Amino acid sequence: MIASTVLLAETSLQSSPLGVTWGATYGFGKAKALPFMPQARKLGASFSRVTLYWSQLEPKEGVARWVDLDAYISQISSPEEAILTLASASSWATRTKTWVFPSSPALDAAKYTAFVRNVVQHAKGKVRYFQNDNEPNNPFFWSGTAEEFAAQQRLFYRAVKEADPSATVILGGCDGLFDQTNTDPFPGQEADLAFWKKVIAIAGDSYDLFDLHLYGNPYTIPERIAVVRDMMRAVGAEKPIIAAEYHGPGFFEFKANRRWWRMLLGPEAKPDAVSQLRAQAATLPVETRMFLDAHDTANAERLRTLQTEDIVVRNTIALSSGIQRTAFFDLWHDSAEANAANAMLYGAFKLLDHDANEALTKELPLATSFLRFSMALAGQTRISRIAVSAHPDVYAFRVERTQRSPLLVVWRRPVDVGGSAEVLQVDLPWKEKAKQGTTAVGGKADFTKKGGTLSVLVSEMPIFID
Repeated sequence: MIASTVLLAETSLQSSPLGVTWGATYGFGKAKALPFMPQARKLGASFSRVTLYWSQLEPKEGVARWVDLDAYISQISSPEEAILTLASASSWATRTKTWVFPSSPALDAAKYTAFVRNVVQHAKGKVRYFQNDNEPNNPFFWSGTAEEFAAQQRLFYRAVKEADPSATVILGGCDGLFDQTNTDPFPGQEADLAFWKKVIAIAGDSYDLFDLHLYGNPYTIPERIAVVRDMMRAVGAEKPIIAAEYHGPGFFEFKANRRWWRMLLGPEAKPDAVSQLRAQAATLPVETRMFLDAHDTANAERLRTLQTEDIVVRNTIALSSGIQRTAFFDLWHDSAEANAANAMLYGAFKLLDHDANEALTKELPLATSFLRFSMALAGQTRISRIAVSAHPDVYAFRVERTQRSPLLVVWRRPVDVGGSAEVLQVDLPWKEKAKQGTTAVGGKADFTKKGGTLSVLVSEMPIFID
């Protein structure tokens, strides 16, 4: 029995719905504007997202600097491949004087409108998607109120459409750090939701897509999507949803690591917090050690396995729930300051690194996992969950694909993040032939086919049957 079915909107993309987000900056320091799209395409990414700052593109009033934007759009072969996030951070044009973080309201609405219009015009139709700032409900990224962000969103929308009526405007990105099922709630989540309710109520006519980031517990994704849809419907502003950032399992998804939040990111964060953790690594739980030492072969391999499982689980749940595109965060992450909290928290989530010539051609192990699933999804048009009523912890999905046979994706949910699920044999309805079974890490998966039933042994490791 098929429990739920979502038909994904058609796009001009010929490959999978999976894309990549570059890190937080593109064109600063070692994050200089290097070519990356050719390599991202090799990994199966059908689109990318880059953030550029007002400070980069107009460092002084009336002085345009296009080098970083030109470096990005020169790599784009189709407008559908590009999402450009414009951050309202400036040393002269915004209320908070800064080069990068946080963004804040423009001092002059006319100057902000002109800036956005000039950027879109300079892109000359090579970029289809434009986004106003990122995760503004977080004070680290936006120094202002929800009302101020909504007002600037309205300016942004009009400026983009005036410059390129065919462009698509994205609202967000909402960090998605809420869970009203109370399965795994986040501190301060009600304030974040209140922020977005205000924004949508004021700027409901000023976006074409909503960007919901999908960190945290992947099994709460359907409920989180429903919350956002309800907020949009309440003011008659429902639009399709994408996820321009996700990865997992994150450091704080492991309950054993939540004890370190205050010293790493909270108000009492210490600059030497990571060094302190490394100094006592031998006494720390494995959930912490996995992120501390990439040279610990066993722990590094364990983390890659969990990340590989997560790419399949998180994307399959999101896409089957109506998310139209997802972008992995991030393609490359600056880990030069190894003891910086962000380097430790996010440095393990990257697909590429620099080679000996400083080119971004070095594929990291997680890139293989991303490519494997992207290839499996290529041409997908519909993802439907197959209910297993006797075992609700079994997640089975039928993936319809253009000019390809359907794909079965199945796994069993573990009790805890990073845990194991007892192997279980399940019988699933499957009329088509089944030729090959593969695990998410590339191993062989055994199954038997009899009549219209497919019998497979499932565990926490996702299986693809083609």
